Amino acid sequence: MSLLDEIRGAVASANTPEMLAVRFRHEGIFTKTQNGREREYPCRFSVRDPVKGSRDQIAAAEAFATSQSVAFRDVRELRVHPDHTRPPEGAVLTTPWDGGRLEVRSWSQPSDFTGQALALCVLRR
Repeated sequence: MSLLDEIRGAVASANTPEMLAVRFRHEGIFTKTQNGREREYPCRFSVRDPVKGSRDQIAAAEAFATSQSVAFRDVRELRVHPDHTRPPEGAVLTTPWDGGRLEVRSWSQPSDFTGQALALCVLRR
């Protein structure tokens, strides 16, 4: 078995329904208005404060905060359940999050291994 096969096996074992329920334990609806029409994006998701990440993740979040002219403390990472539609850039969570509005600002490319993408969001207070 190659290293690639081992990684794919580990990813598959982490994507069981039970594990996905733990990883994506929040549920909500993001909305985006475009051309006068509001669209809803219901999904299960997880949100993380980048301060708890690696040095590279913190540096990326700091650069993002600078580019968006927001405080670093208001940047959050969003991951959406693989079976659900990702909310587009500009979508906002309809329920308050951590004392503010969670707004999706940028999506990464999907991972080669997991197919998961990471969104950088701004917490508007």
